[in-house]
Amino acid sequence: MASNITVDTLTKGSTTLNTDEIVDTNSNQICKAWVSFVGTGTVSIRDSYNVTSITDRGTGKYTVNLTTAMSNANYAVVATAQKGTTDDGYIMGGVGSNGYTSSAIQLTFQIGGAGPDDVPVASAAVFSN
Repeated sequence: MASNITVDTLTKGSTTLNTDEIVDTNSNQICKAWVSFVGTGTVSIRDSYNVTSITDRGTGKYTVNLTTAMSNANYAVVATAQKGTTDDGYIMGGVGSNGYTSSAIQLTFQIGGAGPDDVPVASAAVFSN
């Protein structure tokens, strides 16, 4: 038997939250995982949600390892990166050929026409059911 509790606000310490602001984390309308990481030298996470680690797979190639796996591999990934110290060319990011599993995402970045290239800062967001 299901139970319901109905309230207008929730308070924890000095923080009060209007219940209209609560987001259903099971919704397919929210980001399920995101990460910002340093992609040069020793690769490291700057900040993240639902990401355990980043694996450096070689120049410009990274694997984002998820804490909690997605329900399937049919999710959307948005990835971007900082170009570096020069402003020539463009940057492209994409999911690698073995990139979609439920627990990890392979990313590859390229600056200009050559590549792949290590990037100073990269980020990715995952949206899934």
